[in-house]
Amino acid sequence: MLYSIVTSSPFGACKYENERVVFRADTCAEDVSWRVEIAFADWEEDRYVFSPACAYNGNRFRQVGRIYPPMYLKEEIGENAEPLIMKGIPALNVDGSGKIEVTAGDMATPCVGIFFKRQKQAFFLFTEQAVKDKNIGFCIESGKITVHFPTQRGWAYRYVLPPEKGADKGVSVREGEEIPSRLIVKTFPCEDIPQFFDIFMDNRKCLMRDERPQNGYTQALWSVMERHFNDHNWSGKYFGNTNTADWQCGWCGCAISSYPLYVGGNERTKARAVQTLDWLTENVAPTGFFYGNIYDGVKHDDCYYENLRRKGIDKPEYLAMKDCHLVRKSGDVLLFLYKHFDVMPVKKEWEEAAKNCADAFVKLFERYGTFGQFVNIETGELLVRLSCAGASAVAGLVRSWEYFREGRYVQTAEKACEYYYQNFVAQGVTSGGPGEILTAPDSESAYAMVESCVLLYEATGEAKWLRYAKDSANLFSSWVMTYAYQFPKGCEFEIQKINTTGSVFANIQNKHSAPGICTFSGDTLYRLYKHTGEKRYLELLKDIACFIPQCVSTPERPLYDWDHKHGDEAGRLLDGYICERVNTSDWETDLCIGGVFNLSCWCETSLILSFVELMDLPEMQ
Repeated sequence: MLYSIVTSSPFGACKYENERVVFRADTCAEDVSWRVEIAFADWEEDRYVFSPACAYNGNRFRQVGRIYPPMYLKEEIGENAEPLIMKGIPALNVDGSGKIEVTAGDMATPCVGIFFKRQKQAFFLFTEQAVKDKNIGFCIESGKITVHFPTQRGWAYRYVLPPEKGADKGVSVREGEEIPSRLIVKTFPCEDIPQFFDIFMDNRKCLMRDERPQNGYTQALWSVMERHFNDHNWSGKYFGNTNTADWQCGWCGCAISSYPLYVGGNERTKARAVQTLDWLTENVAPTGFFYGNIYDGVKHDDCYYENLRRKGIDKPEYLAMKDCHLVRKSGDVLLFLYKHFDVMPVKKEWEEAAKNCADAFVKLFERYGTFGQFVNIETGELLVRLSCAGASAVAGLVRSWEYFREGRYVQTAEKACEYYYQNFVAQGVTSGGPGEILTAPDSESAYAMVESCVLLYEATGEAKWLRYAKDSANLFSSWVMTYAYQFPKGCEFEIQKINTTGSVFANIQNKHSAPGICTFSGDTLYRLYKHTGEKRYLELLKDIACFIPQCVSTPERPLYDWDHKHGDEAGRLLDGYICERVNTSDWETDLCIGGVFNLSCWCETSLILSFVELMDLPEMQ
């Protein structure tokens, strides 16, 4: 692999040697920047381009311009349609042309990696986060990588607004001032993409490394969370999501949170957890899948049409997805039903619902050779095929086989897991786990593959599944922050001294990390550590788990939203609230970096799962 490194700046001299970048200013000036350019003499057009939590295969998928939340159109759905599409995200074009312009804040760790398939070489570039309190920037294009100190994007990605031109400014310097930074280049022989991510997993903290937060799992915090679920998430019939009227099973926490609440809760909480499963199993579609959206007693599909109508936005083209169901919701529920069964007296109707759901997934796979991303919940017809969203259903089918001992469940699980591994994990892209990102790359389906592969290994003893679990975990690790981000002075997270080590990016569309895995504790990473003896999986799990308690608003340490000043009671989050935002990116403008909005979310389920599934493990202390 041949490459050259060149430095430049119109404001002074920039040198790179011995892994150090040093800029020396010629004069006093404002809006100053400098850059390091890495040019490749033997660039391969079919190379794999990577940036942690930011770019997977260069994000070379078809782009569409749609409002949030985006949804599929008529021509993009059906058994034979295989869209892999995203909503206007920084990306290379499908043919590899174009460029990606992002900042260190868009990444789980500041890094660009390239796998040269024909040369069998892996290239990694690591930097620090910032210079003079401004994020370092990256421009990735055919044949070269340019690192800007600080970032100098032509266009800055925005969430719901159009891309912003000229958003980045340089730094102020004095004549003769020297500003150092670090940049490390590492190269390795590499056979394939799974080995590429194995190498990344070993090197992800080679430069940006901080101690993880202290373990904050106290009995007092559990009491805050249990009280919060009972006071704010109890509808009268079930434990719901962000308010008592919302039911969205799987994915965001309903019929998941009831499991840890039953394990760790008082008698009232346990009784309500049982009622939650009663509600779940009373709301099953003719196909056997679980209705995923119920508001005020009315069933809704997952196409967001009604959500937008309530906001005064009419998108009739979304009606092509009428009656759609995100298969990941039923996959999650199927898996967690058996976790409930492990600790609760089981009712016959719960067993019937679990079996009917397992049968629905078998029928879906036998007909289409995949679970897809969306199905028609009333008919079982596949609507969107090409996605890894159904990965959690593999784990659910393994548990179905263990419970009912019907061989077709584990046989389907094995076939589906092989399909997902070969078409997604082995290609370095898992996609479509969340229901509002089209088929953009995401971490949630990557972790679901860890869960499923570990369960398959434990059920069958076949070594292949353990290897697949490791490969999935290595890919998943790229979504987890490795260091403590330097937040702007005066923002809520800077005031609260939030250490971002262990926060998890969900996907490349919504450019924030979050407290926890959506929606798991990560306990299979612990079992993967025990099966392999590789401590890196334990360390990854500890980072993720220890991050979450920092983000809970509590009586002793309340959090305040970004619409109010710290200490203003009008902006105080209620006790037990966790917002999903850990904004290190300016995707919602720089005003939202290090801030939160005032709402409860799925992260609270990840926290209470971690309480009951992880905190009794001696290695977690």
